[in-house]
Amino acid sequence: MKRAISRILLSKEFQLSMWGVLMRRFVHATKDAINYSPRFLLDTQAIERPHYAYCMLSAAALARRLGHNRISAVEFGVAGGNGLKFMCEFAEDVKRTTGVSVECYGFDTGKGMPSPKGEKDLPFWFREAQYVMDESALRKRLPDAKLVIGEVKDTLPTFFDTHDPAPIGAVFNDVDYWSSTLDSFALFDAAARRPQNFLPRTFMYFDDIIGWEYEMYGPYNGQLRAIEEYNVAQDAVKIHLNQNLLPQLHLKYRHQIYYAHLFAHPDYNKYIGDADQDNLENALKLS
Repeated sequence: MKRAISRILLSKEFQLSMWGVLMRRFVHATKDAINYSPRFLLDTQAIERPHYAYCMLSAAALARRLGHNRISAVEFGVAGGNGLKFMCEFAEDVKRTTGVSVECYGFDTGKGMPSPKGEKDLPFWFREAQYVMDESALRKRLPDAKLVIGEVKDTLPTFFDTHDPAPIGAVFNDVDYWSSTLDSFALFDAAARRPQNFLPRTFMYFDDIIGWEYEMYGPYNGQLRAIEEYNVAQDAVKIHLNQNLLPQLHLKYRHQIYYAHLFAHPDYNKYIGDADQDNLENALKLS
């Protein structure tokens, strides 16, 4: 009975209805008084950053199936630190729910955005020194976060030897530029020599893909262009849109969640199906 009610409440028909909207408002208003599970808060979209929560919970679930009890979540473009703050706080919920610990890393120049590298960086919308970080204040505010300061093209080459992170399972990309996004993909260059620092598949969120009319994101500029160029340039890693979220029309972030497949990872072909696999596949066919 409980499972049937849950299926109804979380169905796309209910979620898109007026009752779904009212339920989300109620859950959001009462979440400090009622001990809802993190998964329920995510499923009802009554959580501050559902896109971050989705990637972190999903990465932790994948890690468990692969036999890991620790993962890392990485944010490129920290700025004021609101995303990194959520990551650090939600890491506690992930641990409580899944048993998987999450290390949180934040990459940022520390002095705002660098100069745009041409038209693909949308210089009509972004400019040098936007989104400046107050590094000292942020370190005091987030003592558990690991900040990596400098341009990503300069800090990534030494990142793994310096920090030896738990397997990276979630990446949040908010560096805005085509050039900086492309530079951030160098994260995966270490996968061949240090596979222990990666899950074989990574959940990714890209902030600068939809925007609004003045930004005019598309396949020829910004982050979408960076993804396309990266995929064309090499074969060992491919980044693509998460397909299973697309039918869930109530999810505002469904066009911004991607996967990175690390095909050469020694655990890429490790079977992770279980007794629930047939039930999951049947549910998808019926939805």
